[in-house]
Amino acid sequence: MVHNINKNTIDNYRNYDMFNQLMEFKKEGRVKYVGFSFHGTPDMLKEVAPEHPWDFAQLQINYLDWDVVKAKEQYDIVQSHNIPVTVMEPLRGGGLVNLSEKALAKLKEYYPDTTPAAFGLRWAASRKNVITVLSGMSNLQQVKENIQTFINYKDMDEKENLAAKEVAKVIQSQGEINCTACKYCMEVCPRGINIPAIFSLYNQYKTTGNKMLFSIYYNTLDERERADKCIACNLCNTNCPQALRHSGHLKKAVLRRLLALLKA
Repeated sequence: MVHNINKNTIDNYRNYDMFNQLMEFKKEGRVKYVGFSFHGTPDMLKEVAPEHPWDFAQLQINYLDWDVVKAKEQYDIVQSHNIPVTVMEPLRGGGLVNLSEKALAKLKEYYPDTTPAAFGLRWAASRKNVITVLSGMSNLQQVKENIQTFINYKDMDEKENLAAKEVAKVIQSQGEINCTACKYCMEVCPRGINIPAIFSLYNQYKTTGNKMLFSIYYNTLDERERADKCIACNLCNTNCPQALRHSGHLKKAVLRRLLALLKA
């Protein structure tokens, strides 16, 4: 696998002809499949996906980021090139396992017998053309639960997919920034900033303290969509059902604190 293609590594991937190096290993029987993992923008993925006859692409996919952090857009790009998908971060770094009381209650309202981990893993595996779901496991109980999840596995039905959307809405609304990812703010933003995605990442950082995961996800946003492009016009405030002060949150919570983490 060409690992971690992003804005900082894409030149190395191309200049050192990594794909053809791996194809030589494949011809020699040293590897069976050649793919890549991706941490860049959708526009970059539109270049990388058709560059070679890849056997698979490894993408960050989970039900919380499906619409907000462009996981679906990236998934659709590789699907358009008939590239099978392996999923990383299906539980968003543990964030979809340690649900808040309200989010867990919403999940149990629909499916009282499932666990957050099993629900998240099945959701990821149910996307068409997904061939593998990767899950970090830190103890034997998690190993057993993951195995049990895929014994007699079946894809999620429409009702379960709708439940995932409802749980995602609860998660979005319960962070330090009470954003439900309705995207009304983006309809009026003259700079095209992905405000819901930034708020979602900030909320996860405040919950987990994981600055590395924040950095990885933040760098998947296009440059034009990032918080530093905010001009504080405040048009987004007038369109927000939650009455959020968007520009204030972008400047105080993200620019001053989290972007500093990226430079650390």
